[in-house]
Amino acid sequence: MAKKQNKSVRKNSASDIKKEFKDNPLYNYGLIILFFVFLILLTSFKITGDDDVFWHLATGRYIVETQHVPSTDIFGFVTEGQEWMPFEWGWDVITYGLFNIGGYNAILVFRTIIFVLIFLLFFLILRKFKVSHTLIFFFLTLLAFGIIDRLTPRPHIMSLLFFVILLYIITEYRYFKRENYKVLYFIPLIFLFWANIHMGIIAGIFLMGVYVISETIIFFYPAKFSGKEIPALTKSELNRLIIIFAISIFVMFINPNTYATYIYAYDHTKMKLLETINEWRSPFDEMFGGGFVTTIYKIFLFGGIVILYYAFKTKDLFAALVFISFAVYSVRAVRFTVDYLIIITIFLTVSVSYIIVSSKNEGLKRFITTNPVPKITLEIVLLFFIINLPNDKLYMDHLKYYRVSGFGINSDFIPVQMFDFMKENKIPETGQRPLNHFGSGGYLVWNFPGSKNFIDSRNLNDEIFSEYNTLMAMRPGFENKLKSYDIDYSLYLAPDLVRAPAEMQQTIISYYSKHPEEWKLVFWDDKSFLYLKNLPKFSDVIDKYEYKYVTPYNFLYQKNVLEKAVKEDPERLKQEIDRKLSEDPNSLIINSINSTYSNRLK
Repeated sequence: MAKKQNKSVRKNSASDIKKEFKDNPLYNYGLIILFFVFLILLTSFKITGDDDVFWHLATGRYIVETQHVPSTDIFGFVTEGQEWMPFEWGWDVITYGLFNIGGYNAILVFRTIIFVLIFLLFFLILRKFKVSHTLIFFFLTLLAFGIIDRLTPRPHIMSLLFFVILLYIITEYRYFKRENYKVLYFIPLIFLFWANIHMGIIAGIFLMGVYVISETIIFFYPAKFSGKEIPALTKSELNRLIIIFAISIFVMFINPNTYATYIYAYDHTKMKLLETINEWRSPFDEMFGGGFVTTIYKIFLFGGIVILYYAFKTKDLFAALVFISFAVYSVRAVRFTVDYLIIITIFLTVSVSYIIVSSKNEGLKRFITTNPVPKITLEIVLLFFIINLPNDKLYMDHLKYYRVSGFGINSDFIPVQMFDFMKENKIPETGQRPLNHFGSGGYLVWNFPGSKNFIDSRNLNDEIFSEYNTLMAMRPGFENKLKSYDIDYSLYLAPDLVRAPAEMQQTIISYYSKHPEEWKLVFWDDKSFLYLKNLPKFSDVIDKYEYKYVTPYNFLYQKNVLEKAVKEDPERLKQEIDRKLSEDPNSLIINSINSTYSNRLK
């Protein structure tokens, strides 16, 4: 009788806990709404310092207008005809179409929709695993900040979406509805689209390969790696999966350059210039320090121990192999850490949830699953983010991260005003061989169809990057190169000019400034410079717009030029100050010049 009584007590106790664990849906709905409002605001920011956006648009325009995907460079006058395979051409055409519908804003809205879909799929997957809303939105919020560097409207965001769609299909089939095998038939279709949009497909086929390998091992060793809840595949099921995998590999080659696309992409990763690009450095490089993005990555990386524990306890070989393979993959470069975060989030969240639910600590279970305190806390945090995103306080003040909320182009970073001047005065139609800053080459060919640039962020080859650095950094022989390339106008972009004016001394700006008889400054503002070579074809523009005295370089490093002008040519000096003030009244530099010299010119 005593034994029966104990059983009854245990039964009642379990029943009580079950009742206590019942979620209040209002808190859950609140979390869902606040999180997705936060996500929409987080992914609604202006295009800033992302020149890739513009050459992608220019490529899309070229493909649509010519009905041809190029295989050689069409944008550079130095690199014209050299090998270039725009393997992201699908994205280029899509975004060019969006631009024609709604300008830059349409592209930015599309970007936000992509991320809403990504996080919605995460939510749906994790709910299938019965993870509590508290854990889901805690980890999804961490993930959102962890991938903040890759929220820009570029083709890699399609890879992030395809990763999650692929994971949705795999988890649906593997963990929940084995009988619904037809969902696997969508996988080759995903890879067909992926093959023409972004080279993240290589990581995608790697993920699929890890899944196939894990199921193959489980098939041969079912006692070690399977159980009643997730049984090993039958022979016919495994054969079907392998065939689908093989078809997925095959459709990867259905693109304009078939297998050569992947050889080209691989060769691209071996370029020396990538060593100078931050996203190709190791995530453990000291330059990244203890930034919040790196910290989140490390939490997810070392949190893999939890995944291994979960995999061991549940015999989930797939989860273990995914963590190990993508952890190794991610430590190669910062750009791969986002792929890792996206792919591993499901398994990390599920693993943490498993440990909590399996715990004997009923208080902890109750706290995470049904207690409203952590949910309300999360809601308050999300509300704080929501309030501080539109005014940029979250970015600028709290995260110390430069980003401007809103739509369109951030003209404080992108040289919109200089390009308006160039359009008005038909500079690219008059000149043909510009020396442009690396960060404005895409903007140049996008704004001026048919024009050529010197370089852009496509990173075509090491040679052009070396030539560019020689010219911009005034390395030995740069003057001869200026002549041999027959440069006739030059664009320089310096977004940090006001904060770091020494850049002018360290770059070709100082050479132009010291040779005013040969190079004429016709436009400048707090972030950009336009120099024209003193040639007859530019004489009208030079006569009308040359800044003979009033330049940022003269003000900081050649004050003797301005002092001489005060004595010998005060009328011209005042005219230049007044013109610049009327054109750009908020310029810090021209206001500093005016406050210094205005009293002396009265």
